[in-house]
This record gives sequence, structure tokens and C-alpha cells, in this order.
Amino acid sequence: MKRAQSRFMTVSRFFFLTLLTLGLSPEALAQMPPQVSVREEGSAWRIDVQATMTASQRQIWSVLTNCARAKDFIPHFETCRVADKDPAGRWDVRENISNPPFLPRIRTMIRSDYRSPQGFTYKLVSGDLKRSEGSWELIPQAAGTRVHYKALFEPQVSAPSFMMVSAIKSDLSEMFSRLERLSASSKPD
Repeated sequence: MKRAQSRFMTVSRFFFLTLLTLGLSPEALAQMPPQVSVREEGSAWRIDVQATMTASQRQIWSVLTNCARAKDFIPHFETCRVADKDPAGRWDVRENISNPPFLPRIRTMIRSDYRSPQGFTYKLVSGDLKRSEGSWELIPQAAGTRVHYKALFEPQVSAPSFMMVSAIKSDLSEMFSRLERLSASSKPD
């Protein structure tokens, strides 16, 4: 019975959101908050975020891949330093330091493999997380860019699920909002 009610609610929500969005302009759709999904998988967390932004694919790419700008759009981010890179720009390894509330400072070395300007994948090389990997995909749309972020990460320390989900959703919503603002005002590389 509960499963049938849950399925009904999911289908009802889908149709309701579809009806709401049918009458919206592309610009209005681009200003809708990102769709954020956070699932616990054992001691790891799977994240999926999608949003439509008014900025162009190149504008978003320019901000997203700029190490010096990372602290401007990633909450609790302190520093980013390129430790190694491919002279042709196909990959790099970055040292990142973040300082989330109520947790110790987190240092990671991340390797990113780029497909300019469509997106990139990244994977933890070393650092204070057990696991961190994911991808960014930038898809041109009629009135901007569809941004799709997927990640799987596993922290060294555990926290109650409700706190993690709340913190992740809040930080990701803030990150996408900042990314949208910075990208819209930036000049593409």
C-alpha cells in the first residue's frame, strides 16, 4: 500500500512540475533552483545535481575550470593549487583545501580529465577522503546551458545521515547559485 502511494506521489509530482514548466520561458526555467539528489550508499554519498543556467557553455567552463575562482563558488573552499598539468590542457592534478563547519579541514589531490568545453571527470589521487570521484557535463541549450554534476564521495569521518544530506543539499544549491552568477558575468576563455 505504501509503495503504491509513494509511486502515485512521484507520478503526481512529475505531472505537476511538467504542467508548471510548460508555461515558463527558457529564461524562467534557467532561474529555477537546481534539482539535487543525495543518496547514502554504505559510508559513501552519491550526488546528482542538474540545473539550467543562462550563461553559455564557454562562460560556465571558464569559471568551473579556473582554480583561482574555485573559492568564489564552492562553499567552505579555501585554496586550489595546480600541482601538475598536461601542457596541452587535457588534464591536471590540483591540491584543494576546504574547511566545512563542524569537521576538520580537508585536503585532497584531485586529477581532472578535460573535454573542453563539454565537461570533465575527476578522481581522488590522495588526501583526507576515502573516495571522491565525479563528473561535470555542460550541454548547450536554446537559452543557456544544462549543467549536470555527478559525484560519489566517502569521508574519513561519519556524521548522522540527516545532517549530511542537509549540509550537502544546502552547499550544492549555494554552489550552483554562485556558479550561475559568476558565469553570467564572466567572459569566456
